[in-house]
Amino acid sequence: MSNFRNYYSGNYILKICVYVILITLTACSPKLQLSGSDKALYPISSDLSKDQTIIDYYLPYKLRIDSMMNEIVAVSALEISKGRPEGPLNNLMADAMADAGKSGNIPFDIAYTNYGGLRVPLPQGNIALFNIFELMPFENMITTVQFSGSDMKQFFDYMASMGGDPISGATFKISNKKALDIMINGQTLDLGKTYTVLTSDYMANGGDGGTIFLKATGRKEYNIKLRDALLLYMQKKSRAGIILNPKIDGRITVE
Repeated sequence: MSNFRNYYSGNYILKICVYVILITLTACSPKLQLSGSDKALYPISSDLSKDQTIIDYYLPYKLRIDSMMNEIVAVSALEISKGRPEGPLNNLMADAMADAGKSGNIPFDIAYTNYGGLRVPLPQGNIALFNIFELMPFENMITTVQFSGSDMKQFFDYMASMGGDPISGATFKISNKKALDIMINGQTLDLGKTYTVLTSDYMANGGDGGTIFLKATGRKEYNIKLRDALLLYMQKKSRAGIILNPKIDGRITVE
């Protein structure tokens, strides 16, 4: 029992000593204060000398990323660019989204994304992975929302007012910035029906002036990036030996 008491008594004293030392060190530590600062502009140009230390640090990562980003994912017969009211890139992107929806067993009526989200054209010939990232640098996810038939008409009017946007599964005409002759999967728009639109979370949040999406209901988000939907679609075409050659097919016309 004596040894037991001595052991715990010694540990108790040791703890007190450590505590006192910590308090002393903390109390004696200096408190630094900023005495002043000078503002200056440092121009960045090609005249700046290279910092080899920084280069040596990031170069292994750069080489690894370059080897991945230079991978050829598809071949195109022509430069694929966007356009209004319709463009080859518009149709390619919307069809890729629709294909991702079908492959993922996601219920939807039409696929849609915004024109402004297509940042650069895809080159003629070999298309590398970095081209896909340049086209879609965002982390937007596939999302579905539901519209009543009357709100669906307003949604098409929104697209018409913008001059046309990428869509798949629907056709319509633009007349005086309004949508006419709206067909969804070959059927005339039914104002009494509820429709599901497969789009991006950005647009589902009302982005790019799409305030009509604030009327949407039944929102569901899926763990599929729009960029990945396009990439997988193009890789599927490449594996099948298909050279990309998207066309303007009359999905959106101007009267």
